[in-house]
Amino acid sequence: MSPIATIRNKITSAGIRSAEQIRAAAVRATAKNGRVSYAYVEPHEDVLRMQETISERLREGESPESVLGASIYLQKEARPPFFSVFIAVREPDLRLFRSTLTSVLEQTYGEFEIFILDRGISDQVRDVIAWYRESRLHYLDFSDGTGFAGVFNRAAAQAGGDYIIRLECGDLLTKDALFEAALAVMQTDAEILFTDEDRCDSRGRHFSDPFFKPDFSLDYLYTTDYMSRALIVRRSLFLALRFREEYEDAPEYDFLLRAPKSGIHHIPRVLCHVRQKGSLPSGVMDARKRALIDYFSVRRVRASVHPTPSTGMMEIEYIPDIFTARRMVGVVGGKVLDEKHRIIGGMQDERGNVLFEGWDEAEEGPHLIAQTMQNAWAVDVRCMRIRKELYSLYEEVFGCSYEGHVMYRGENLGILSRQFCTRVREMGYTIIWNPALRRVIRS
Repeated sequence: MSPIATIRNKITSAGIRSAEQIRAAAVRATAKNGRVSYAYVEPHEDVLRMQETISERLREGESPESVLGASIYLQKEARPPFFSVFIAVREPDLRLFRSTLTSVLEQTYGEFEIFILDRGISDQVRDVIAWYRESRLHYLDFSDGTGFAGVFNRAAAQAGGDYIIRLECGDLLTKDALFEAALAVMQTDAEILFTDEDRCDSRGRHFSDPFFKPDFSLDYLYTTDYMSRALIVRRSLFLALRFREEYEDAPEYDFLLRAPKSGIHHIPRVLCHVRQKGSLPSGVMDARKRALIDYFSVRRVRASVHPTPSTGMMEIEYIPDIFTARRMVGVVGGKVLDEKHRIIGGMQDERGNVLFEGWDEAEEGPHLIAQTMQNAWAVDVRCMRIRKELYSLYEEVFGCSYEGHVMYRGENLGILSRQFCTRVREMGYTIIWNPALRRVIRS
């Protein structure tokens, strides 16, 4: 008998809420114990050598079109970007410090500089910097007590990069990270880019917990700071907005909330190994909460924000409801479940695939992605709420009123759901998936 079935047999006399909480805990434990193994696979040596050759040719002045060939789409007049990588340190672990530095210096793409931002480090660290004897490595002394936001703003003003990247001591860039970032810049001309990530141990040898992130999702960003590692930002945009000192415990999160949302690109590759840490400091969650409240206040969105430090997530309650608080939200969809609590419908991608299909409704996924509100391409009509302005469109697509729609198994509800959501998006409305909504379909 499975762990879930065993626990179900023990809770028949429990209340529904208690039973569901116990069952959810069992599902999470089972999912954790049965997690699919993961191993980061570095690009083949031939691929890395090819990237180094391409980088060298670009550095010598050859055009990206001639080096990369006609088979790769590039923006008109694309040029290879120069990156400024920042590592702020204050009495760091020397082994972690070296590993982070080395991961940057071993990049296959050579157009970068590194800034070590001294916020009060020791002579040993200065000796490490001197040992590298690397012309691209710069040292800036900010040991005057200036807060992190002020330090980073001043450093960015002195840098020469087209784009800036901040690493924490212990983080490791994959060898192809800057090459992939440069290619994405030349293809999209994006102002902000973010990558997938995994976790590394203190020695940087074992990798686990890959986080294959969704493309930019504003509602997911409201809930969690999922883009900051490793975040790549056009320097001119950063200098226009800068980090704000009152939110320096969560500087990237506040920056991303204020930044334009039209030029954000996701690089769907693990390009950063993030050092494993414990729970988030309370100051981080408080800064995120205040930044989000400020963001909602400026946009006159009535909502209450409740941080949950144990998960690093924000819970948002819209007042009086999401359709009233946010006038451009058109549709909210939830989970469609079978009698065994497995997901059979809900959030869909543009190809009609149901995300998290077959998962138990209590499974969380990395960064609670399966339990977190986020933007969707389409959602399932069988668990859908819409704003009143869309009632007539609903009747046009589904052939009956929203309030009186009786859904039969023979109907092609998946195709109609995607057609309806496509029309909604064309009207400029946002579609949101809220996993707290659910509907069980009986056989």
